[in-house]
Amino acid sequence: MKFLISYLLLAAITFASHAQSKLTIRGVVKDTTNVPLDYTSVLLLSPKDSALVAYTLTNKDGEYQFKNVEKQPLLIKATYMGYLPIQKELVLPATGDLEVDEIQLMPILQELYEVVVKAAKAPLMMRGDTLEYDASKFKVPPGASLEELLRKLPGIEIDKDGNIVAQGQQVQKVTVDGRRFFGGNTKMATQNLNAESISKLQLYDDKSEQSKLTGVEDGVKEKTLNVQLKEEAKKGGFGKLSAAGGTDGRWSSNASFNKFDKVNQFSIIGYGNNINQSGLSWDDLQEFKGSSAFQFGDTGDFGFNGSGGMNFISFSGGSNDESFEIPFNNLNSGYSNNQAIGINYNYLKNKKDFSSNYFYSRSDQTIESFNSRTNFLQDNTSFTSTDQSLQNNMAGHHRVNLRFQDELDSANTITITAKGRLSSLTTALASHQELIRSSTEQSQMDRNNQSDKWSGAFQGTAIYRHKFQKNGRNFAASISDTYSKADQNGIQKSVVDLMNSTDPNTYFRNLDQLNEALNSSNQIKSSLLFVEPIKKVFFWETFYNFSQSKSETNRKVFDVEASDTQELNPDLSRFFDNTITYNRFGSSIRYANKGSNLSVGLAASNYRLNGQFSVVEASEILGRVDKNYLNFTPNVSYWKTMKGNKRINASYAMGVTPPNIADLQPFKDISNPLYIREGNPDLQPEVSHSFNTGYDMYDPATFINLRFSFNSTFYQNQVVQNQTIDPETFVTTYKAGNVSGGQRYYPYLGFGFPIVKTKATAYFSANPSYSKSLSLINSIETETKTYSNNFGVNLNLTPLEWFSLYTGSSFRLSKTKYEQNPAQNQDIINWSAYSNMNIKFPKDFYLDVKFNYNRYENESFGFDQKVPILNAFVYKLLGEAKKWEIRLSAYDIFKQNQTISQFAGQNYVSTGRIETLSRYFLLGVTYNMRGVEVKKYR
Repeated sequence: MKFLISYLLLAAITFASHAQSKLTIRGVVKDTTNVPLDYTSVLLLSPKDSALVAYTLTNKDGEYQFKNVEKQPLLIKATYMGYLPIQKELVLPATGDLEVDEIQLMPILQELYEVVVKAAKAPLMMRGDTLEYDASKFKVPPGASLEELLRKLPGIEIDKDGNIVAQGQQVQKVTVDGRRFFGGNTKMATQNLNAESISKLQLYDDKSEQSKLTGVEDGVKEKTLNVQLKEEAKKGGFGKLSAAGGTDGRWSSNASFNKFDKVNQFSIIGYGNNINQSGLSWDDLQEFKGSSAFQFGDTGDFGFNGSGGMNFISFSGGSNDESFEIPFNNLNSGYSNNQAIGINYNYLKNKKDFSSNYFYSRSDQTIESFNSRTNFLQDNTSFTSTDQSLQNNMAGHHRVNLRFQDELDSANTITITAKGRLSSLTTALASHQELIRSSTEQSQMDRNNQSDKWSGAFQGTAIYRHKFQKNGRNFAASISDTYSKADQNGIQKSVVDLMNSTDPNTYFRNLDQLNEALNSSNQIKSSLLFVEPIKKVFFWETFYNFSQSKSETNRKVFDVEASDTQELNPDLSRFFDNTITYNRFGSSIRYANKGSNLSVGLAASNYRLNGQFSVVEASEILGRVDKNYLNFTPNVSYWKTMKGNKRINASYAMGVTPPNIADLQPFKDISNPLYIREGNPDLQPEVSHSFNTGYDMYDPATFINLRFSFNSTFYQNQVVQNQTIDPETFVTTYKAGNVSGGQRYYPYLGFGFPIVKTKATAYFSANPSYSKSLSLINSIETETKTYSNNFGVNLNLTPLEWFSLYTGSSFRLSKTKYEQNPAQNQDIINWSAYSNMNIKFPKDFYLDVKFNYNRYENESFGFDQKVPILNAFVYKLLGEAKKWEIRLSAYDIFKQNQTISQFAGQNYVSTGRIETLSRYFLLGVTYNMRGVEVKKYR
């Protein structure tokens, strides 16, 4: 520890000495017509070897400035796209600052352009709206990954979760040589691609797929980072193999290999471990899908939606396991054993783009938890329920995704996607629950539930787009079909002691039941879009959406009698078929000119809900649903891009969301008899009114970024879970219902700036929020208000090549106020801090220390939980090419790891604790394949 402190002090002293004011150099760059050249790259170089000393970009007046420059022989070089670079020696003054004579750049002759561009390399330059970095100008250790290189780039950060944040916004897409090989935030590429194989990195706001095809700006942008590889890197592949073993039988292994050329891209990944790691985070899974990841417009839904973007029609049950996406299960809690393998292949040639992937994952997770929940009643009394449980989940998922796009000619494009999944889930739960009113009034229940579930689905979509000869006139059509099926069987047993209810209809009693559920659904949808230019800057967009979703639920519950005979329970068994038909016709006028974009539209939407339910199929009809809803939904959006990388936006949208099928199904779910859930076939669609405004600014000359937004939503017929609490047993029954009057407000302010360019940067954020929630509790409407104050700060220090420190903290204070019980108002504090320190020692030894601290506090209940987690890694690079690595890892050195949660809801406060894998050590070896050259022999 003393050794570590000494290194930190040395780093701080060195950093402070470098930060001392030495000399300021300033000047201005213009062209031969005396016009200032903004965003000109200006470099300070060493005359001895042309090594880079410092660099900057000029501002809008062509001015540049270097601060804290040590007095030494210097060259100054100015480069600007389309102009001849100029380089000259500086004569430094004996005292004071240096005012450099005005630099004038001359335009480049076309025949010399390519030669000059290759010779005039600058660390970064603006090419139109693209900020381009020259990777060779940013020094990283041998064998460093792309992620380590990105940490060195001004204006780019890697947050604590490994996401790329550029200019204050999260990068949504990473491409390799212009192709979307990894979708989303590509940690798969950033952590495996060798920095030495990269030539350039280009940061820009990409247009949506729809905008690219129609040529009409729609205001939708994706922050995109393009990685341009060196030619020699394209001749092979990259990847890694690693294996580690350690204390208490802990082990981990993973492997990946990627190879691509101008036509083909191939990737294979796999992992296995028993250390609670999925091997891939959510972003990694998104990345792996490559070109078959979400592409804007791939859903085939045209027109605006409730948030001002494209419309997305969905009538799903809402389970992650039932989605087509590669599943991400939270394996950080409890104890888990995990394996997975995935294969990705993409092909692009002659404007034919094909992508495919297959992914299989398996997890065996054990969760031991304790949860406590205090419920507040209208008479200012309360009761507490506790639940101590042991749960085992075994899940397996197969996913297949295919995508094919063919540009038939310059006017016609067709896109076809196919997705399939097959999943299984086995769950076993043992639970001891208690209901406590006072020291003399309490009851308890022991549960033992088991279930086996199988589910599968298929989705196919075809999209056709046509551009007419008239510029701006476009047509698009789509059709899609989604089919899913699930089969579930389960056993439910419960034994109740003490305060057993005298009500024969309660489920808070001894139970021994079997249940069977067979669910199926089929959704067909289609959309049409026509865009007609009215004038050069005005466009008329007209669209039509159709969707019909048919679902069927056949749920049977059997009571097991003393003689082991099974008798159908008519109160819990239900057969339910439901059809939701959706039609929408809308039109909008769009103005797009010189960075301004305004769209005003109106749509008429019609929802028709038809359904019926009975105890079992073909038995007496117990109820019918026949509802018809007509809504007119206006939509207004405006954005403007201004010079100097500034952008403002504002929008209003009215959204209509049909009820979730799971909330419509009229049966009772008593898998937890203390909290019963019941569907409501009389639900109405939820209507929301959303107002959004924002401002973004990034100055590439100073690397300062500012972001502000304000979002608000108002609800009509909001779908909420109403509660009925039994006064005798305190059993709570949840039933979905509609209420009006809910509100949400979300302002955000973020500000980032360099303290010392390329050496220290800071980012501050503030995110207060307010929400008003309404619900019915025992048939009385109650109002809950929540005020949250969120503050965050991040500090990145990279003063030396051998030392870096990334640290940050966030603080959240939530004040929850109850209309019915103001005496039970809650103040909940969640505070977290993190730091990541990297030190390079001689002989290619490295130290990586990560510390996370979380504190959860609720003074009203005396809850104060602190969780400090310290992980440390010592590793050494081996071999001439630094491709081998041996690593000693220490996880949770303080042995404090556990999962803590706390939450204040409409009429309750809950806390939870999950026992989680804690202190262990691993010794492992890794072989990195980076830019492996594949030689051809005759």
